[in-house]
Amino acid sequence: MSGRRSGAIVLLVSLALLGAAGWCLLSRALAPGDGATVNLGDAAHSPAGVVVITADAGSPLRPGDLIESIDGREVPHAGGSAAQVGDVLVYQIVRDGVAQSIPVPLRPYPLTRDLNNGWPTLLVAGLLAVISITIFRVRPSEPAARAALLASGFAVLTTTGAAVFGLQPLDLAAGDQFWRWYVGEAAFVLLWGAMLHFALVFTGPRPLWQVGSAYLGGPLLYGVVSLISPTFATTASPAMPALFVYPILVLGVLIHTYVTDVESRRRLRLLAIAMGAGVLTYLAVWALPTALVGAPLLPERYHTLAFLPVPIAVATAILRHRALDIEVAISRSLVYGVVSAGMIGAYIGVVTALSLLFPPMDRLWQQALAAATLAVLVQPLHGWVRERVNRRLFGHPDDPYRVVSILADRLAGTRAPGETLPDIVATVARALRLPYVAVEFAGPAGPETAASTGEPTADTHRLPLTFSGTPVGTLIAGGTGVLRRRDRVALADVAAHLGAAVHTARLTRDLRRSRDRLVRAREEERRRLLHDLHDGVGPTLAAIALGLDAARRGVDPDSPTAALLSRLRAELADAVAEIRRLAHGLRPPVLDQIGLVQALRAYAGALASRTAQIGGHEGVTIMVEVPTVMPRLPASVDVAAYRIVCEALTNVTRHAAARSCSVRLWVDDELHIEVVDDGIGLSEVATAGVGLASMRERAAELGGDCLVRSDDGGGTRVLATLPLPKEGVP
Repeated sequence: MSGRRSGAIVLLVSLALLGAAGWCLLSRALAPGDGATVNLGDAAHSPAGVVVITADAGSPLRPGDLIESIDGREVPHAGGSAAQVGDVLVYQIVRDGVAQSIPVPLRPYPLTRDLNNGWPTLLVAGLLAVISITIFRVRPSEPAARAALLASGFAVLTTTGAAVFGLQPLDLAAGDQFWRWYVGEAAFVLLWGAMLHFALVFTGPRPLWQVGSAYLGGPLLYGVVSLISPTFATTASPAMPALFVYPILVLGVLIHTYVTDVESRRRLRLLAIAMGAGVLTYLAVWALPTALVGAPLLPERYHTLAFLPVPIAVATAILRHRALDIEVAISRSLVYGVVSAGMIGAYIGVVTALSLLFPPMDRLWQQALAAATLAVLVQPLHGWVRERVNRRLFGHPDDPYRVVSILADRLAGTRAPGETLPDIVATVARALRLPYVAVEFAGPAGPETAASTGEPTADTHRLPLTFSGTPVGTLIAGGTGVLRRRDRVALADVAAHLGAAVHTARLTRDLRRSRDRLVRAREEERRRLLHDLHDGVGPTLAAIALGLDAARRGVDPDSPTAALLSRLRAELADAVAEIRRLAHGLRPPVLDQIGLVQALRAYAGALASRTAQIGGHEGVTIMVEVPTVMPRLPASVDVAAYRIVCEALTNVTRHAAARSCSVRLWVDDELHIEVVDDGIGLSEVATAGVGLASMRERAAELGGDCLVRSDDGGGTRVLATLPLPKEGVP
């Protein structure tokens, strides 16, 4: 079947559904009412019989009345001759266990009241209809547009047929109102089929058998259940079986598409969340409680609000993620709609002003002035609205220099060099409304992504970035489809201005990596020297000391030789102490002996016990909190962390007058250090000493930072962040 022919059939079916909805509304308005309702949710009446659920004020019927017959007709009994407004019918009821005959006068049906009470359903159906008609109008060949139009048609029919107007006892004994309700409930079955249809084809066409199964499944379920339970066909809605199957099917289709179709995830994410949340809410609040306990958790008229986010999600997917590729038509519709509304408002304003100033409004010059005012306003208003609508939908592809200006303003506020490239890609993506933008560098092992925003798409556009004629990287932009020509032109103009910023960011990255390698190499060299001193020079000096002691024992203690040997032994001891001091300065040996965590615990324990002995009181209680498993840290980070914590704890014991202190370390992409005490805090007039400066220098040397500040509640807080190398740990 051709696309044009199938689109025409869908349009005709939708018009027929609207006609049926009009018949439901008209028939309900013309039929009389008896002031009571008996249907429970999506069932024609209670399983216990035709029981009055609600009754209007002044009605002789009451909630809980069991209706047995009306004017001799047993209920339920669909069809029969219609009654008229003003007729008085005799209702045989059972009230409080007693059979009674009650005359019930028929009155006009309160159509306006029910329409007002049904505003949630009317809101959702109206919003769905507006969005569906807009989609179909601009993309009638899209399968999703057709499914949306059919869904809106069924939604309007089920709204006027069953959702807004309930069943009365009279409807089960005379007239055609039962069939009006039944048609609305049947449309509810097909509405779920249309929702499944829409979920199937939202990302592309599906085989005809899948679409047909979506619509036939609900009626087949109803038929199977009716065969199993014949009474079900006369008491329950045709939609009842589908209510427990189709929500799960719709949610399952969306989840399956989301998992298997990577390109459609951005468009499906919000729709899946909205529809999934609506389905689960409907089942939990209305469908399941009604089936289990006979009453929903909230009034039935609010159940459609569970699906209010669905049409909003569809509109968002179209406007934000360019689903169905109709953003151009949407933009034109918005422009002309806003301009038309503005012109109507301006005309009314001008005419009103003239009629007040120069009544009556029947002179030619007044009409000419109003028309001239509109003629003067229409072009500026059209341009102003078009610019803002296009900017909202497409960004600034027609004004690349505007994008450059936005980029320059953004970069001017960038404080850290590492934020430059993320700001570049984020600004370009936001300014041009692109789902994916990235910058690549040429790395040792091939291209590497330096910064990106969004998720990669199948269609990408690559532009070389140069500085002084030398390639420095590549700008990659991705869209939901092939990029439009004006997007490519805008990207080319923007790329011409990005070379310098990317070159600077690349130099900063290379400088940081070189600095990290130098620092790590220095620490590794210090570790090697420490091992050489410990394993080579240390034993040699110890052997010399033993030799000198042996020589002293073999000579006369009072001889000049003994005095010389004693002097040499003392000088050797001084030399060993100096070597030990130098070795400790190269790298604390305790780090290689017991590791960073145990070294910090040992130092904290030693300080705590020392303060207790010297001060004559309990001293400072120091708690050290570290992860259960600490990753292996580079030598440079190991030493810097140990020195910073030791210096912070030393300051606590010397200057803070604290009673307790906590040390906390944690690791994500960086090593974080926090030292907090409950002392007197920092003095406002004190200057930073050698210790504070040393902590900051050790952190800055690794590309991190160290902040020392007084807490509001008293005490001092030291926060240090030490970056960990991304290319591996030596």
